[in-house]
Amino acid sequence: MQQIESRRRYHDVGLQIEELLYSGVFKAGQRLPSERELSGRFQTSRATVREAIIMLELKGLVEVRQGSGIFFIDTPQPQKPREIAPQSDVGPFELLQARQITESNIAAFAATQIKFNELRELKKIVQMQEREINGNSARFESLDQQFHMMIAESTQNRVLINQACNMWNSVRVSNPMWDELNNQYLHEEELQAEWIDDHKQILNALQRRNAEEARHAVWMHIEKSKRQLMRIANHDDLEADAEDLYFATEFDADFSGN
Repeated sequence: MQQIESRRRYHDVGLQIEELLYSGVFKAGQRLPSERELSGRFQTSRATVREAIIMLELKGLVEVRQGSGIFFIDTPQPQKPREIAPQSDVGPFELLQARQITESNIAAFAATQIKFNELRELKKIVQMQEREINGNSARFESLDQQFHMMIAESTQNRVLINQACNMWNSVRVSNPMWDELNNQYLHEEELQAEWIDDHKQILNALQRRNAEEARHAVWMHIEKSKRQLMRIANHDDLEADAEDLYFATEFDADFSGN
């Protein structure tokens, strides 16, 4: 089988694994190789393999068993899987990493620029989100986007606003894999409540004009989404400590700036 170049994305890797499943290399009910083995086999990153596995799970081809591994689903009458064709080659882990770096720093700058009417609007958005817990998930998602975009817009910097907008509109909103994740996993009531608590912490930091608190609050907020995806992909053992990652990034930023 032709190897996949390391720059190719999760969709290509997922299709190659799917080919192995249906060609009989893996039997129904059989445990798949580890993430490390798959990344070596396809000559790609482990993050890309994680995204490919999530795609296959959403298509109904594999089952992730917590603490046991990933298994090819044993179905009496195999059906054609749902197609999840990406309109973008950016996967969810890659996107969340970019958001974590970019939006945390946008929030820090916003804390020094934000106006009273913008703070008032953010508070209204949070209140509307609270009313949508376990309600209209599409509305909840729209309000989530409004919250983060309002922070970017408060910087009055068109480059930063465009960066935030592009991550939401051209990738997250238009990517079918995000729709599947939101519908099946990411809009549980408990998780929605946690997100609203995070938004309140971000808002409080902005109200205090505390740039460092705002940066940290956004960083940890997006870290929770990353960890949720890790649980979906059964990769809890790969989670790095979020605080260590945050301060390591801060150190790198300070070092590069000197």
